[in-house]
Amino acid sequence: MAWIEHVGGNKYKLVARDPSKVSKPKRSTRVEVPADIAKSARKTEQWLTLELAKWAEAVESGEATGKTRSEKISFKDFIPTWKKGYAKQNMGGKTILNTMEIIDSRLIPEFGDSRIDQITTLQLVTWFAGLTNKKTGAPLATNTKLNIYKATKSIFDAAAAWGVIKSNPMDGVQRPSQSKKEKKEIRSKKKVYTRQEVEKLLTALYALPTRWRLYFTGAILGGFRRGELLAVEWPDVDHERSAIWIEKQITLDEEGNKIEGEVKTEESEGWVAMPKWYMDELKAYRKEWAKEKLNCKKWLGGDKEYIFHAGKGVMYYPSTPTLTWSRFLEKNGLPHVKLHGLRHTAGMLLRESGADLKTIQERLRHTKLDTTANIYTHKSETINQAAVAHLEELNPKWLKFAP
Repeated sequence: MAWIEHVGGNKYKLVARDPSKVSKPKRSTRVEVPADIAKSARKTEQWLTLELAKWAEAVESGEATGKTRSEKISFKDFIPTWKKGYAKQNMGGKTILNTMEIIDSRLIPEFGDSRIDQITTLQLVTWFAGLTNKKTGAPLATNTKLNIYKATKSIFDAAAAWGVIKSNPMDGVQRPSQSKKEKKEIRSKKKVYTRQEVEKLLTALYALPTRWRLYFTGAILGGFRRGELLAVEWPDVDHERSAIWIEKQITLDEEGNKIEGEVKTEESEGWVAMPKWYMDELKAYRKEWAKEKLNCKKWLGGDKEYIFHAGKGVMYYPSTPTLTWSRFLEKNGLPHVKLHGLRHTAGMLLRESGADLKTIQERLRHTKLDTTANIYTHKSETINQAAVAHLEELNPKWLKFAP
């Protein structure tokens, strides 16, 4: 057990219990937060957390008193320190959830009882080479291996940075990369819809309840991420601007519970212009939405006004749109593209209409232009008109396929 006590100004006392002592087990040391770090409360908290982790380890190992204990910290005993000192400071809840699943299912069974300072590069390389699917025994996909690699490296990087281990065994472990066969298989999978397919798709969506039709149509036209559109509320819709404001998303916390959280990056926040015909359909749907709320005997949404909700105003679980989308495609015999592929489809529609990469970057709210360029690599002429104008003619009511 370890804790921090504020002494005054930028000075703090780090306290840890020495398990080797029965009487007066507390050991403490004083530290002063560097002036440049002290300007930020978040950086101060992170710096102190790391210093506390190092002090607690020094007390635990006996190094704080100049004595050395034969029993060093095990891999599994280091995980709580890593989670508090690194994961909670640098990862979102969903990322922590996924990473902890990897740690619990893969890393702890293999390295849990081993002293973290005695795990070698050769052990790790051999282990990575033998990783297979636990159910089928088949080799793991590179992306799965990469996630395991990132989780493992994060832990050993922290241990090395905090002085828990003298050298980082992950430095000699090669980052997983895709084979030519995997690359070919990935390239062969359909990632976006063509303009002609979008026209048919927008019409086919009329088979769904209005809320889902507008959700998926909005994803195609606006390039929204899954959780962003789930978090949109009526006050975020501006009919005068013909745009939707994005500043939050529905995601998961580290316990797997659905929550309203921040958007992916600072650049993800902003207005997304939408075709007028889509905004008009939202306006019409609002009357249906308001009637549903009025007739609801027990509204559970509180003061939240999610446009797309699971009933009684309750936010959807983030995976619900993905499942609904897959079922819709299968039922209607439509070519399968992942739900996130609708975001790429939005970008490709603009690219094919002549939009330049900078315009697409701003519309999809990518942090870097390189990200946009890597996805939409084919060349085209410069944009001829505002990006959203290209989407006006996709009004399903104008298409010959419309019911």
